[in-house]
Amino acid sequence: MSASVLKVLNQPGWNYKLSYEGVSILAPTKQDATYLAQSYGYALTETAAKIKGKVRIGWKHCKQPIEFYGWMASQKPCTPAETAERLLPARGAVFCSQLDLPVELLRRMVAVAENERPVSIVRLDNHKQIIVNKLGSEMLQTSPEIATQRVMTRFWLPGDLAELEQRLSNESRFIWTYCGRLNEQTWAILTTEFEAFEVEGVWYRQGTCLSSPQLMPIPPGSFSPT
Repeated sequence: MSASVLKVLNQPGWNYKLSYEGVSILAPTKQDATYLAQSYGYALTETAAKIKGKVRIGWKHCKQPIEFYGWMASQKPCTPAETAERLLPARGAVFCSQLDLPVELLRRMVAVAENERPVSIVRLDNHKQIIVNKLGSEMLQTSPEIATQRVMTRFWLPGDLAELEQRLSNESRFIWTYCGRLNEQTWAILTTEFEAFEVEGVWYRQGTCLSSPQLMPIPPGSFSPT
């Protein structure tokens, strides 16, 4: 393990141990664990590859640890099924339709799976919803296979979509109440926290629903879902 990582692990409140599976790290808090993963992800991945095991970062009362595997250092993309199975011990917590998954996007999937609110991630260059957690799929009343193939331009009022794109270009994070289509039959008033982020030159938006959808009639001027 690199000297920079060991310097962090030797601070008060941190602990780590080796086992036949790899390295298990206990961080003082979830925030500390996230910092370690974000700051030293490459080094942790390299460690996992060298020991032919995994590096797991947990914290007190942790339900879903952050894990690094040697295969993450490979240039060969993993299928969504391989990604979910290897990264997330709790199956069915999050779903993804994108084949090429950089490490930073994998970490996002971990956080989305652990989130206690409905969450989705949309790729901005093609407007495709590529990631949704189980709660998000349930809120949309849509199977994850369908939800993660949707092009989201037809699930917004045109004016609201234009405003969303404008705000995303000016603000990295904001909360907004708007009208949106849950599925082909249902519209609702939603309050969502949006966040724009970049991974390897590609921009995404993450939406975290903060309130229960309030169902409403189909608004005039809405797109047809087909």
